[in-house]
Amino acid sequence: MGWLLASGEGGVTEESPLAVAALKRKRSELAGQIVELRRQLDKLQADIFHLDMVLRLYGEEPQDIPTKGRAPVRSAFFGRNEITRRCYDLLREKGEIAADDVTVRAMREKGLDPEADRKQRTDFTRRILVSLHDLRRTGTVEKIGAGRGVRWKLVARAPDALTNANRATP
Repeated sequence: MGWLLASGEGGVTEESPLAVAALKRKRSELAGQIVELRRQLDKLQADIFHLDMVLRLYGEEPQDIPTKGRAPVRSAFFGRNEITRRCYDLLREKGEIAADDVTVRAMREKGLDPEADRKQRTDFTRRILVSLHDLRRTGTVEKIGAGRGVRWKLVARAPDALTNANRATP
């Protein structure tokens, strides 16, 4: 955490009363934030409960409604933005790719056998597909086809308007 002040011999320095006071203050702040977030959570759960009751009056099943957003779970194999970077690199290199192309290359570069470790390969592919779908949503890549044979390519960008204006000028 980096908040503790310790001497070279493992003991606490002479400034420990200040350090302890600062630690207590920080702990108190964090505990207060947790209390406030729990209040917010309780209110949101109550709001959802009431909405669910009204939806049931209209014959809808609330559990069938998908939750917006997702909380990504970090992989020990990939750093921040590494999957997106790998997708871009392969797209630039090959022009058109399948998610499995990125998976196989990433696994081999990380010393894993894509043929032997099917569970890890599936996890890699799922994560890569999420990144490719995110890139599609931003308009960076284009999806070609559907299902298992789906391919991906970079979207061709229109030339810059300024460049076109300069070409038109004699």
